Amino acid sequence: MAQNHLAEVLKASGLPEDQVKALTDLPDDAKDFKTDTYIAPIRTNVETQVKNDPKFYEGLNKENLPKEFLKTLESEQYGRSAAQVRSNMMKALGLKEEDFKDLGEEGKKIEIFGPAFAKKISEGKVTDKELQAKFMEANKKIEDLEANVPKLEEKYKGEYDAKISDFQFANSVFTQLAAVPGLTAPAKFLATDITAQLKGKFAFAIVENQIELRQKDKPTLKAMNEKGTAELTLKDAIQQIVEAEGLVDKKKIDIKKDNLKIDTGAEGLKISKHVSDKAEKRKLEDAKAG
Repeated sequence: MAQNHLAEVLKASGLPEDQVKALTDLPDDAKDFKTDTYIAPIRTNVETQVKNDPKFYEGLNKENLPKEFLKTLESEQYGRSAAQVRSNMMKALGLKEEDFKDLGEEGKKIEIFGPAFAKKISEGKVTDKELQAKFMEANKKIEDLEANVPKLEEKYKGEYDAKISDFQFANSVFTQLAAVPGLTAPAKFLATDITAQLKGKFAFAIVENQIELRQKDKPTLKAMNEKGTAELTLKDAIQQIVEAEGLVDKKKIDIKKDNLKIDTGAEGLKISKHVSDKAEKRKLEDAKAG
């Protein structure tokens, strides 16, 4: 083989170019020639190529592998499987690694861990005495909750009833306020303030869906007028407040009675012409009928 062809084969096999040159230039009688110097780079290159070649693994089977390699591989697989089994068993019962720290490194082996795990289950994480105490504590809490049921029902029923009463009271105040003649401002603007003033002066009760004003300091007694001669109604109380606040324009009040409009102007009492004409017409009709 020509010298240059040999150099190309050596390069392709993975021998560095400087070593290829050194080998081809080496005289036949060189005394310091060592084969490993040139074989080692070639062997490394071949191993790398084989490891990265899928075809190498296609024909690989158990019979082709060294026994020591198989033993190591099986040991690693066993270790991973054992760790997974241990983890699943502990997770199922809420146990932790700390519960088995007394087993040491040997505890990682499933044949050591298995019996220890079974013993832990049979003994239980909680002693009978502790379990009994927890059971008694749970029963006590249940009893306390059951005893509080009537109180809770009364509390929330009272809160609900109070909200309903407040709504009825506020609605009644608005209704009565809207009916006050000569009011200088719309009832909806005054209702909140008037309601607050009434609650500040009186207690109240709802009797047959009607608001009854009660004495503030004695809610069982009805509120009376200033003279103490009659019960003070919600309408009267509202009238007193709006008049005291100057919220009523008396000039705008029309006093009506029996469909006759009464005018108390400067000229004195007189019946409006419209009403007088109707009366005259009725008189004529009665005369014709007679």
